[in-house]
Amino acid sequence: MLLPAHAQSGSDWTDLIEMERKAHQYLVQPPGAQDRAGGDGQADIVYGQFQWTVNPAVRFISGRVMYRFEPQVPLERWILDLSDSLLVDEVRWQGQTLSYTKGSNLLTLQFPQALPVGLPAEVEIQYHGVPPKNGFGAFETTTHAGKPVLWTLSEPYGARDWFPCQQDLNDKIDSCDIFISAPAGNRPASNGLLVSETTTNGVTTAHWRTRYPTATYLLCMAVTNYAVFENHAPFRGDTTLVQNYVYPENLAQAKDEIAVIVPQLQLFDSLFGMYPFQAEKYGHAQFNWGGGMEHQTMTFVVNYNFELLGHELAHHWFGDKVTCGSWEDIWLNEGFATYLAGLCYEHLQPQGWRPYRQIRLNSVTSQPGGSVRVNDTTSVSRVFNGRLSYAKGALVLHQLRWIMGDQAFFAALRAYLDDPELAYSYARTHQLQAHLEQASGIDLDGYFADWYHGEGFPSYQVFWSQDSAHTLAISLNQTQSVPASVSFFEMPVPLRLYGAGGRDTLLVLPHDFSGQAFSIPIDFQIDSIVFDPDLWLISANNAVVRYASADDMPGPALNNWSISPNPTHETIGLRLNAKWETRLTAVLYAMDGKRLQSWYFQVAPGDNAFRLPLPELPAGVYPLVLEGKGWRETKPIVVD
Repeated sequence: MLLPAHAQSGSDWTDLIEMERKAHQYLVQPPGAQDRAGGDGQADIVYGQFQWTVNPAVRFISGRVMYRFEPQVPLERWILDLSDSLLVDEVRWQGQTLSYTKGSNLLTLQFPQALPVGLPAEVEIQYHGVPPKNGFGAFETTTHAGKPVLWTLSEPYGARDWFPCQQDLNDKIDSCDIFISAPAGNRPASNGLLVSETTTNGVTTAHWRTRYPTATYLLCMAVTNYAVFENHAPFRGDTTLVQNYVYPENLAQAKDEIAVIVPQLQLFDSLFGMYPFQAEKYGHAQFNWGGGMEHQTMTFVVNYNFELLGHELAHHWFGDKVTCGSWEDIWLNEGFATYLAGLCYEHLQPQGWRPYRQIRLNSVTSQPGGSVRVNDTTSVSRVFNGRLSYAKGALVLHQLRWIMGDQAFFAALRAYLDDPELAYSYARTHQLQAHLEQASGIDLDGYFADWYHGEGFPSYQVFWSQDSAHTLAISLNQTQSVPASVSFFEMPVPLRLYGAGGRDTLLVLPHDFSGQAFSIPIDFQIDSIVFDPDLWLISANNAVVRYASADDMPGPALNNWSISPNPTHETIGLRLNAKWETRLTAVLYAMDGKRLQSWYFQVAPGDNAFRLPLPELPAGVYPLVLEGKGWRETKPIVVD
């Protein structure tokens, strides 16, 4: 999902994030989700038949939903999500009326006896009512050019507002038939392939069919007086149908701007494999919400912006084919789609590639903290945090590409998408990590600890000098924006060296600790050094400083240091061996980054010992940060 107007503007990117946060703020995790996740009433829906009657001029829905399902446990009751605003007319099972209860936005079906595990069963639910109005909600009616329009948008917890469903990230509906009826003159758009569209007695009914597994939040409908046209994307001797439902007043503009979808489809095919829903279609339906939503095979868009189209198309690989298995891992949807939209700039509009990366980098580093992992899935504003789930998620992928190299990186993503346990199903971050490690041969535990679980980003200080023999001396230092979360980011660091006569070369330093020294023979005189010239790293506030000689360059004043006893609960002993006389600061942090206590002391060359009285603290692990001029190191203190 994305809300860009023109995302290459930094201010527009900020507006985009704020709009999306507000757009989802009303949604909360539905009561009962934990009950189903625990197995109570759990079922695998293998087929859904949906019959919806609507009028875009009236906020009302009348529906019939039939589910064919297989119980995963002996099933005496089946709990579905359904808004209290909608009224159930009847529930039927095996030709008889079935008992049910309704409340707390749940519909509980009560079977006369426990249904056996794995034996297919069917229920039919007839209902009607006025879906709740929640601002930027799941079911909206408004107008365009004076004509009524209706659309749905269910991510993450809004599907229950307009139909009974299992609103979770455990089960996809394997196959669906969707029948949408509306007053003649309207054209209903939905998922899958259009089987038929007929008009009888002033009512138009469209029958859409999909035979691909679909997550509940990706089901959709949009209804108005759409104008419809098609594009075709040829590749590999095949063609992808692109079916576009647009407002008639925007038809000429749409035909011109949507044409970019063809090279975008071809690009993603070359990088990630065939369009995942090739047997059906890719589609666009215009709506009035402030951006786009990746409904499976029928993306809803407010306009035809290059980046918006690329972002929503990308979701059909990352988000629709392979869907995050928890909102904690929403970056598997949004971080990927954000990055793939950037790849559209890299390959199709290269003049936008660097601005794209710089805008996201500015967003990520505009605040010191925050992890890609969502630590509160009940807060939708946290789930859809544009700085973290979108921008930082995208740049975490960009850094991985830098570490792994293009060949291994893209091979890993193709293997992830094609994994039979994940394709057309759900995934968690550790499963992506496994494919990245398999393709690269690199242990990525540290990387994901720092960049997925951890908070913040590094800042680098590059001190350098060059002697008369052209030997380059570098001291590479690092500080962290949230040292209590990540004490050091171990990353390869790129530097571009520039010299007289237009000479230049790229130098990549393996950075294992702050204050690391390098001595490198160079065959030309260096005039300047540029840190991370191609914007591979998530970092900010970096400095490159030249010194007349290596002896003048600052660096860590210590050879080594230790703390004892550890664990402790009253005082800690600090022992250190200093290279020269210097002034140091020790700071004790809580795990949430709050500064608890600071000590300042002067150290002499050689061995030094200090005792640091601790404040009264509950048991836990507390980072102790020792820092001097241009360097910082961290050790954990365990309080017992």
